[in-house]
Amino acid sequence: MNKFKNAGLATKLFIALVSGGSILILILLLSTYLIIRDTTLDAEEQKAHLLLDTVDKSVAVSLFLGIIPSIDEKLSTLTRLEEVKNITLINEEGKVLYSYHAHNPSNVYAVSVTKTLFKPNSMSPIGVISLTYSGRTVDETMYYFYLLLGLISIVSVLAFGLMTSWIRNLLLPIKKIARELHNYTPGEMLHFNIDSAQREFLDITHAFNVMQKSVQNYSEMIKTINQNLAQTVKEKTKELTKNLYHDTLTALPNRLKLQEDLALYPKNTVAIFNIDDFKEVNDFFGIDAGDELLHQVAYWLGEIKLYPYRIGGDEFAAILPRNRSGKAIQKEIALLLSKFREKNFIIGDESVHLRATIGVAIESSKPLIHADIALNKARDLKKTYSIYDSSEGVEEQYKTNIAMSAQIRQALIEHRIVCQYQPIVNCKTGLTDKYETLVRIAREDGTLIPPNDFLPIAQKTKLYSNITQEVIYQACHTFSNRTEHFSINLSSSDIMDPYIVSSIERILKQTGTANRVVFEILESEGIENFEEVASFITRMKKLGAAIAIDDFGSGYSNFENILKLNVDFLKIDGSLIRNIDQNSRHRIVVASIVDFAHRIGIETIAEFVSSEEILTIVTELGITYSQGYHTGKPQFL
Repeated sequence: MNKFKNAGLATKLFIALVSGGSILILILLLSTYLIIRDTTLDAEEQKAHLLLDTVDKSVAVSLFLGIIPSIDEKLSTLTRLEEVKNITLINEEGKVLYSYHAHNPSNVYAVSVTKTLFKPNSMSPIGVISLTYSGRTVDETMYYFYLLLGLISIVSVLAFGLMTSWIRNLLLPIKKIARELHNYTPGEMLHFNIDSAQREFLDITHAFNVMQKSVQNYSEMIKTINQNLAQTVKEKTKELTKNLYHDTLTALPNRLKLQEDLALYPKNTVAIFNIDDFKEVNDFFGIDAGDELLHQVAYWLGEIKLYPYRIGGDEFAAILPRNRSGKAIQKEIALLLSKFREKNFIIGDESVHLRATIGVAIESSKPLIHADIALNKARDLKKTYSIYDSSEGVEEQYKTNIAMSAQIRQALIEHRIVCQYQPIVNCKTGLTDKYETLVRIAREDGTLIPPNDFLPIAQKTKLYSNITQEVIYQACHTFSNRTEHFSINLSSSDIMDPYIVSSIERILKQTGTANRVVFEILESEGIENFEEVASFITRMKKLGAAIAIDDFGSGYSNFENILKLNVDFLKIDGSLIRNIDQNSRHRIVVASIVDFAHRIGIETIAEFVSSEEILTIVTELGITYSQGYHTGKPQFL
């Protein structure tokens, strides 16, 4: 089958013609053979019946009269004929009365006929006579047929031979075309030498010539396109490489380029330069002006040969010379900051002075990380610059923070966030009227982690809201079966979270504790998000909850905002209460707060009441409630 698929067109045409012609001829010959044979045999059979008809009646009379010897005489007229090969006479009892077999060999084709003998003037059978007849007519007819078949076969073979030669000659131009195409080289023109009498192949070669011209034109066009494309790709690659390693705003090398340059040496000295309060510049002058200012700063840093990189929004970095002492670097950094403060930058028609903070890592294997740590340290300490010191263990603190974050997550999953409750005592009666809810993490060994160790980390890792929900759930369910009031601390992020607020409303309604809960809001956070806090307070008061301002007096207390927020309690900050028995100024400040609260009908709570002396003083000042280790430590209820 595969050989036929791979054969040439001439071979396939020849095979198709031979196969089709052979099948057609065979069908015709077979039909002719059957027709001639059957027609001839029918004629012979009719002759045999005529011969029997000549003797059947006389043989029937002899058989009926019982004159058996006369039968041989009557049939002798038939046996003398060369065409008669066999005659058999059988009576009605099945006995053979006469049998004749010719001595000469029988021809190929013979017919046998049988006739029933009846009694004279009756339809009663008395015997059966059979005759086998074979004449020359059939053999002669078939002889001429076979002779004709032979002639047809010879003519067919010759015809097929001539046809094959004609097909090959007909398809010869295709071979020529294929040979030319096989040796074709792109760019050259093919020339076909084809007999002009074969119009179809001339059309093919003409089409090839037209195609060659089109291909040649297209090839030239593709060549031009490829050249242009190669140039475009080269330019685009150059542009992308530049964009990959350079900042689009300032055209300075970026963080990726800095990292690659730092990888050339095992240790490097790097300074990170951060513009102070740049957000305020954007807010005041606009983002476009801020971008222009960044561009000016980048130009200035390059102008003083610092060879800067821009690694963030308002952060730049520089690789400082190697093998420099710490003192020399500190001197250079101080001089750089001094020059920067004196530099006039222009925004529109305005002259602007900027300040910056710098973090430096000297000969460090992780210079970017260590310089960033130093920068954060400088910000925390309100310094203009800081140099990384591995002995301070900042990286260890980072690891501790990561471990604590994982511990918080695990505690949430395993329901090890627990609540203790610190009594809030009525200063007049000495009875515990309220409790403050304080969150803890229970370790697997049963010990407790205080909130100061994990809440700051929870706020930075977005786990704080999960803890808040757990605390609200536990506290409300704990006091659903008690009569005391209880307070829960809420941060600004809790109040700003619609899901937390909805969760608070749902739990208060489920537990029926809305009229006994007090939500404590940090004073500084309440002032910073005044509108949101005011909206939250309104929603909670509709449910019956009370509101307390926590740590009041710790910062720049805003009495006007307290009036607007319509709170129920002021919790006086522990920094004023802790030493109130020794610091007269603190006592004066607390007295002013209490007087203000009483005048507007707000109750007060003193925190950090740690001794009997402090309790006596806060009671004398008229503070309503006291809270601290002296009046009661946090406990499980």
